[in-house]
Amino acid sequence: MASSMILFALANSQATAEAPTTAVYKGIYDEELDIIDNVTMANQTVTSVNPALLNSENKTSPGYGVVISSTVTGIFSAVGTIGNGMVITAFCTYRQVRTSANSFILSISISDIIITGFQYPVGMASSIIGAPSLGHAMCPILGALFFFSIYVSSSSMVLIAFNRYIHITMSTDTYRKLFSPFMSFLWILLSWVVSGLLVAPAFLGYDEFGWNKNRICSVMEGSPYSPQYVSNIFGAFYWLVFCVVVCLYVRIYLFVKKSVVTMAANQNVANPGQYVSKRMLKQTKHMFIIFSIFTVCTAPGVLFFSINVHVDFLPFAAIVVSFTLYRLKYVLNPFLYAWKLPLFRRAFKALIRCKRQLPFQAGAPVN
Repeated sequence: MASSMILFALANSQATAEAPTTAVYKGIYDEELDIIDNVTMANQTVTSVNPALLNSENKTSPGYGVVISSTVTGIFSAVGTIGNGMVITAFCTYRQVRTSANSFILSISISDIIITGFQYPVGMASSIIGAPSLGHAMCPILGALFFFSIYVSSSSMVLIAFNRYIHITMSTDTYRKLFSPFMSFLWILLSWVVSGLLVAPAFLGYDEFGWNKNRICSVMEGSPYSPQYVSNIFGAFYWLVFCVVVCLYVRIYLFVKKSVVTMAANQNVANPGQYVSKRMLKQTKHMFIIFSIFTVCTAPGVLFFSINVHVDFLPFAAIVVSFTLYRLKYVLNPFLYAWKLPLFRRAFKALIRCKRQLPFQAGAPVN
């Protein structure tokens, strides 16, 4: 009995001595499990909150890129809206500016100010917040507006070249019939209707506009028909317009060259019509320069975009540069008019001086 008591006491004392040690080890083990669980949950939290860190597509739009893009867009928006607004105001205010050729410039300015005054600010806000600022429902409309403006500008370039061609190569009566105020309005209306029809397939299943990986409202990469729309409609229309405009200006050049040779052969250098032709040729040359700058700004973006939708080969920097150069077109147009078209330069000066009438200038071009 005594030995049993002694053995029980020894066992009890040993258990008592081991209890603190076991508790210590258990506490350390539980603490390690808590640390592991916390680390695991932290990783899960990071993954769920910031999936963009693991998404290679979103790495193409870092924070500094958003800042630079938003700043450039804001500048383009302010300058482009003021410039195109002055073109529209000059056309509506001064009778001398309201000519058939300038009505097509007005059409371009109206489509441009829709972009600079509406889409650019909305796009800038969307880029900053990382989501469509007007909601996903409006995103397809904004994407369609961008393409619609491209089509209107391109169509107007064709009408301007056609106007110059008829003015130089045809009789005055033919020109007045084809480009009377009412006919000019119908030409513009036709260009806007055609532009709307070119955008319509995107809403009928042949493409899809929406919020894409570049954080803009445009063509959706996931749509199976997007590459076909960009190549078969957008790209084909752009290059068709380019070929038609170049063809018209080449025909003008050949006609003028032939006329000069004929006048030289007849030695009819005192013909008063020669001076009128020089004035029209100067205006035509200026419009061709404007078209050339339009092509320089837009052709790289259209070419790269048409190819990149099929084979994703362009780095993000090249996409940004070509897209920025394209958007510059909406800002440059008013400055090109003021630079190359004296009538608009006079009208802009009169607007700045708040004059209701355009000052008379002897020999000012009228068409």
